[in-house]
Amino acid sequence: MNDVRAHLFEGIDREFTFVITANQKGVFAGTGKLLKAAEEIRLKNTWVAADGMPLGEKTAVFKASGDPIQVTLAEERLLGIIGKPSGVATAARKMVEAAGGRVKVVCGAWKKAFPENKDELRQAIAIGGAGIRIAEEPFVYLDKNYTRMLGGIGRAVKRALTLPGKTVVIQLRGEFGPIADEANEAVEAGAGILMVDTGRIVDLQAVVKAGADGNWRKRVKIAFAGGVTEEKLSALIETGADIVDVGRAIIDAPLLDFRLDIIA
Repeated sequence: MNDVRAHLFEGIDREFTFVITANQKGVFAGTGKLLKAAEEIRLKNTWVAADGMPLGEKTAVFKASGDPIQVTLAEERLLGIIGKPSGVATAARKMVEAAGGRVKVVCGAWKKAFPENKDELRQAIAIGGAGIRIAEEPFVYLDKNYTRMLGGIGRAVKRALTLPGKTVVIQLRGEFGPIADEANEAVEAGAGILMVDTGRIVDLQAVVKAGADGNWRKRVKIAFAGGVTEEKLSALIETGADIVDVGRAIIDAPLLDFRLDIIA
């Protein structure tokens, strides 16, 4: 391919200025990686958008110049670098706006991505305004496998509480009994956040009711995960979730579409 380019552009000894623009509305993400790639191609940068910049159709995000081969390399490499993180940031922003401050939106699905992609996806989620952690304070997260190995809900929470200064978050799935009973056992043992990770709104309803009946609802936060979409968000908020963990609806967002054009 390099030989083809060299042949096609032989004798063209000049620089061309180009601009990258968005083809759709969204949120821009990927400034750092874009600049690094542009530096590797040795482009002459003149302007780049900041992370978090709102995009409309035809909004410019990057302007630079280079010789013909550099420009073709830019089109080959740069669009893909900003497409995925901008898509994720856009999806995160939409979910946060739909929540309207009524519930905390987080996305922990970046942890399941390829190691080389984790940082940019985590940054994109944050740029979109969603949380990357279920809690801001130091915490211990007990998932189903920790709980199984530690001998159940109560034992797992009590063991985690031996770590001073950390809120205990425990995943509830109804494995050890009715999920409302799991919630009561977790709270009695000292858990601070309950993660209803079943994707079933009836389970959230049961845990919220258990909190009201047990008089612990105001001091314990209830999170929900599993198939959360923008369409389901209102029902989860009305049911009483304090935190919603959105996975695929954010992390699997399609690429935001960009284009590169030579400026005449």
